[in-house]
Amino acid sequence: MKKTLISLTAALLLVASSGLVYADEDTVQEPEQNVYVHEEVLETVTSIDLDFVLDKALKDSHNLNLLALKYAAQGSKKADLEAQMDALDAMGAASFTPGHLPSTPAEVTNTGNPLLPNLTEPSDIAWTVMQNNAMNQMMQGMGALAGGMNSIIAAQRAQMKTAAHQLGTDQRNSQLQSDEAKAGIRLQTIAQYAQLLGQKKQLDFMNAYAGVLDKELLRATLLAQQGLASPEDILTAQKAVNKQKDDTAALLNNYRLGLVQLSTDIGISYDPNLQLKEIAPITVEPVTETDTMTLLRNSYQMKASGNNIDEAVWETVHTVTQNTYGDTYLGVNVAISGQKNEQAQLELTKKIQATYHDARNAYDAVLTEQRNAGDVQADWQKMKLRYDIGVISKHDLNKFQIKVTQSETALAAAKLKYYVLKEKAKAMDTGFIQ
Repeated sequence: MKKTLISLTAALLLVASSGLVYADEDTVQEPEQNVYVHEEVLETVTSIDLDFVLDKALKDSHNLNLLALKYAAQGSKKADLEAQMDALDAMGAASFTPGHLPSTPAEVTNTGNPLLPNLTEPSDIAWTVMQNNAMNQMMQGMGALAGGMNSIIAAQRAQMKTAAHQLGTDQRNSQLQSDEAKAGIRLQTIAQYAQLLGQKKQLDFMNAYAGVLDKELLRATLLAQQGLASPEDILTAQKAVNKQKDDTAALLNNYRLGLVQLSTDIGISYDPNLQLKEIAPITVEPVTETDTMTLLRNSYQMKASGNNIDEAVWETVHTVTQNTYGDTYLGVNVAISGQKNEQAQLELTKKIQATYHDARNAYDAVLTEQRNAGDVQADWQKMKLRYDIGVISKHDLNKFQIKVTQSETALAAAKLKYYVLKEKAKAMDTGFIQ
C-alpha cells in the first residue's frame, strides 16, 4: 500500500511538471533565423562568343570552387592527423617492468641481497611479508596500467595512420575529380552554346518562312475575291500561318530559357537581344579514333579506381586487426574495389564506343546536308533563270528561296552537332569519358 501511494505521488508530480514544461515551451521564443543571400553583380554585355563563355564558365564555377575547398580540407585534415600521431609518440607511457620484493618468510629470511638484511624476528618477518606483498601488487598494477596505455596509444596511432593514408588517397581523387569537372564544364558549355546558336538560326528561318506564309494567305484571299480560290484554300493558308506562329513562339520561349540559364551560369545580365557570335569555322573531317585501352588508361575514372584499389591493398598490410574477421573484412574490401574497377572499365568501354559511333554519324550527316544544300542551290539557279525569262512569278521564286534557307539552316545545325560530338571525342584523349 505504501509503495502504491509513493507511485501515485510520483505520477502526479510528473504530470504537474509536464504541464509546467509545456507552459514554458509556449512562452519560449524561436531563435533568430539567419539567411545568407546576396545580390549578384552581373556583367552587362551586348555580344558573346564561345571563348568568352568558356572562360567565364570555368572561372565562375561553384563546383570547381567546392572541389578546390574539398582538396584543401583533406590536406589540412591529413596534416592534423599526422601532427596528432607525432604527439602520441611523444606522450606514450614508458614501458614499466615491475620489480619484486621478498614476499614470503623464506625470501625475507634469506634475501640474497646485501642491501636487504635477513630478518630473524617473527614479528618483523610477518610485517615485512604483508607490506612487501602489497607493494608487489601495486607495482604489478602499475606495469599493467602502463602496458594498457601503450596498447591504446598504439591502436589510436594505427587508426590515425590509416585515416591519414585514406585522406591522401581521397585528396588525389579530388584532384582527378577537379580535372574531370573542368573537362565536363567545358563540354557542357560548348553543347549549351551550340544549342542556342542552332535555335537562333532556326528562329531566323521560321521568321522568314512566316513571311512567305503570310503572303500565301494574302494571295489566297485575293484569288478568292476574284473567284479563283475557295474558302477552304483561305482556311488552309490561315491554319498554316497559325501553326507557324505557335511553333515559333514555342521555340522562342525555349531559346530565351536557354539564354537565361547560360547568362546565369556565366554571371552576365540577361538580354533577350544578346548577340551570339558564330563558332570559328568548323572543319569537317573524320574523327580520329584512339585505341580503347589507351583511353581507359588515361581516363580520370580508371585512375581514381586504381587509387581505391591501391588504398584497399595498403590497408590489408598496415591495418592492425584483432581477429580473423577483421582480416576477412579487409580482403573483401580489396575484392569489392577490384569488382568496381572491372565494372567501371566495362561501362567506360561502352561509352567510348557510343561516342565514336555518334561522331561518325554526325560526320555522315554533315556530308548528307552538304550534298542536299548543293542540290537545292543548283535548283535555285534553275528557278532564277526561269524567273528571269518570265516563266515563274516572283512569289514562286521567293517560295523556293525558303528551301535554300532551310537547307542552309539544316547544314548549319548538322555542323554544330558534329562540332559538339567531335569535341566530346577529343576530350576522351585527355581522360574525360562521358
